[in-house]
Parts: sequence; structure tokens; C-alpha cells
Amino acid sequence: MKDLELEYKDFTAINLLDGDNLTVTWDVGRRCNYDCTYCPPHRHDNFSKHASLETLKKTGQFIFDYANLMMPYKRNRGVNINFTGGEPTNNPNFLEFGEWLRKTWEEKYKDNYGMNLTITSNGAFGKKMADSICENYGFMTISYHAEAHASLKKQVIDNMYYLTEKNFPIKVNVMFHAEYWDECVELCQRLERDGIGYVPRMIGEHEDSKNSYAHRYTDEQLQWMKSYWADKNAALNKPKTEVEADAEAGHNASAVKTENNEEKKFARQLGRPCCGSRTMETCGTDGCWSKSTFLEFAKFRNWQCSVNWFFLHIEQQTDTIWHHQTCQARFDGTRGPIGTISECDKIIDELRTNIENKTMPIITCPLGPGKHCGCGMCTPKSIERDALMQIMPQHIEDMSIFENTK
Repeated sequence: MKDLELEYKDFTAINLLDGDNLTVTWDVGRRCNYDCTYCPPHRHDNFSKHASLETLKKTGQFIFDYANLMMPYKRNRGVNINFTGGEPTNNPNFLEFGEWLRKTWEEKYKDNYGMNLTITSNGAFGKKMADSICENYGFMTISYHAEAHASLKKQVIDNMYYLTEKNFPIKVNVMFHAEYWDECVELCQRLERDGIGYVPRMIGEHEDSKNSYAHRYTDEQLQWMKSYWADKNAALNKPKTEVEADAEAGHNASAVKTENNEEKKFARQLGRPCCGSRTMETCGTDGCWSKSTFLEFAKFRNWQCSVNWFFLHIEQQTDTIWHHQTCQARFDGTRGPIGTISECDKIIDELRTNIENKTMPIITCPLGPGKHCGCGMCTPKSIERDALMQIMPQHIEDMSIFENTK
């Protein structure tokens, strides 16, 4: 155990209780109509060339082929393709391409697996786009950026309510900017009142002041966020009657003091929720399991992980394909892309070989010291491989695919 330099806090394994389909996050390009101070240039710009319809279709066919190989082994045979960027709705081919994807799936793959098309957007688009989204897509995550101009923020909020009135399912990621904190709290309260799903999100992929994109928060702000998620987790693990009683009594399950530590003032040190609002289950060092939507700890260096069964990431602009956008884990223990879009046949051939030979690899988390697991933290993982193999039958129907894996 010491040789692996394993890191963990108070749990040794994670299971995923819902949302266990194959989620493809597809960055269709960096072009964006926003310029948020906390979004680095490798994530957005206002000049990149839009991907052509032809190149988008080539990538779409790769996803169909990849899913067609994976789905026979998964219990949840569903594929969720989530378009992101940049701002995906800026691409003039976006709506036509969505129609092509849905038509191709219905004609060739509908009997093999389900498919849902979703979008992560800043929500700053017109009514024509909103109507087309309702017709061709199944879900939208709208990220609310408080830094934007007041007129844009009004348009975004109007779109939230317009889509909701049309019975189109949405979730709002409220990006909690320290300088606009009260505005973000008020928006969450409004969404709560009106029955619109939301997730309060702190800003920052980094945890120290050396990085210009790190955001520092006050003790009071950190306490608000910590209390919010502690209450959510407490409610998940209580019988419904107890939750209702606590609500009536105004009980706060997390009346704890935030540590007066400069490093604790950054978002990453507090922890993070699952990006997709999935419910996880963590196994404590005592062997007991508890439900969670927020983890205070996310350093899984050298843990055994199944992220490749639940995620795939496409970066159209850089011609790269990854298991996951943030952890970037590969089967050989290193970080980086697993191949390119232009030569995606090589990825399909390697996957087919592993399936036929029953040698599907298990990922060992390659994150170095001080690194945090990103969105893939919700996927089943464990310190020990045997423990992961006990979890995986809940998600993998045919475990023989690992039979000859070393």
C-alpha cells in the first residue's frame, strides 16, 4: 500500500447509483460569445473556425462505432452525447448536425442502444434556437455566468423560463463568482421557488494563488457552500420523515466552522459536486456505505478506476479523443489523448481487440500529487482492484471482458 502512495480520506471506494450511461462530452470548438475571466484560452476564444458539417459527421460515426462495441457489455445501454465548447450553439451547422445524428441513430443503432442529445450552453441565444433545441435535443445544462452584461443575463434567465414553460428539461449551473455572490444566491432561491433544477458551482480548477484562474472566497462564502452540500448529503442518508421534520424545524445539518486556512479559501480545497448531479455511494473505512452528491475529497492517485466505461471526450478543434476531459487517464498509466479523430479507426481496432481477447484494461488513476479528479470522480473506483471488481457487476453485464486482464 505504501509503495503506491495511495491517498484517501474517509472512504475507500465509490459506486455510481444513477446516470451510469456512456456520456460523450463533445467540445465542438472553442468559439464562444462570452469572455469569462476564469475561462482560460484553451477553453474559449472568439475567432476559431467552426467545424464543418462533414468533419462533425465523421466524428459522429466514430461515436456510433465506439458505442456499438461497448454497449453489449453494459447493463445501462444508453449513450448521452453532450455538446459543449466554447459555445456549441454558435456553430452554424449545430442544428443540422443534431438532426443528422438523431436520424442516423434511428436508422442504424436504435435497436442496439438508446441515445440522448444534450447541450451545455451559456444560454445566450435567441428564441429560434430555443425552439429548434426543443425539437431536436433532450436536455440542456445552462451555465449562469454572473460576470456577463446585465442584458445578456436577462436573456439567459428568460431562456431558462421559456424552455421550462415548453416542458423542455433543463438544469442550471450557477457559477458562484465571489464578487457576485449575493446575486448567485438570489438566483438559486428563485430557481428553487419555481421548481427549476440547479447546482451551485464554485469557480476554479486550481487551488492556489499562483494560477490566475483560481478564485478566492471568503470564510462566509465557503461556509454557505459547505452547508448547502452537507445538508444535501445528510438528506440523502435520512428517511423521508426525518428530512421533512428537519425542514420544518429549520435544522441545519452542517453548522460547522470553516477552517481559517488560506488554502481552504479556494474551491478545490472545499470539494465539489458531481457535474451531472449524479448520486454516488462511498464506502467508508469501516465498510459502511453512504450516499453523496458532493465529495470533500477527490484525490484518487493510483486508485483503480472505471472512467472509460462511463465517459468519452471529443475535442473537435484539436482533433483529439480522450477517455475523459479532466483526468485524461489512459490505460498505460499516463495522461493524454487515446487517439485522433482523423485516425479514429485505430481506437476502434484496439477496443475490438481487447473485447475479443477479453483483455479490457483497468485504469490506474495517473493524477500526480496535489491534483484533483474532475468530473469523472462519480465513476466507480476503489483503492484495491478486487473491491472495484465487486462493484462493477452492477454496471457491466458480462464480466468475462476482464478475464485475461493482467
